[in-house]
Amino acid sequence: MIITISHICKEYGMEINVKRAICKTGNLQCKVMINGTIFEQVPQYKYLGGWITENGKCDYDIKTRIGIAKDAFWKHEELLKGSINLAVKQRILHCYVFPVDKYSCESWTLSKVSQQINAFKYWCYRKLLKIKWTDMISNEEVL
Repeated sequence: MIITISHICKEYGMEINVKRAICKTGNLQCKVMINGTIFEQVPQYKYLGGWITENGKCDYDIKTRIGIAKDAFWKHEELLKGSINLAVKQRILHCYVFPVDKYSCESWTLSKVSQQINAFKYWCYRKLLKIKWTDMISNEEVL
């Protein structure tokens, strides 16, 4: 017995609300049809806040999340660069900036781009401590 997606949907009373599909067969065009609806083939699309790509890599998603996290950092700039206690600044960083960066990270495949995650963390710490990149201070000293 062949169970199709439409059969499963009818059995459980579900409805599919997807209009795009990714085909991982290289340059070949795929036709995905469910309940008579042909899905549009795209190279990438956003799903639950993360980018799904046809090559399965998450480089674009990581870069996007770092950009959004930097925006969150700059929104809290007055607190983070102010004269409050360093421990409080670190708590603000860990509560309001790093979760934005790590959102949907459980589905990421790590590669060379994933080193940018650590670079972003050190960038934040250097901004907190008012260390310029020209000061030649190692990451170990920053921590």
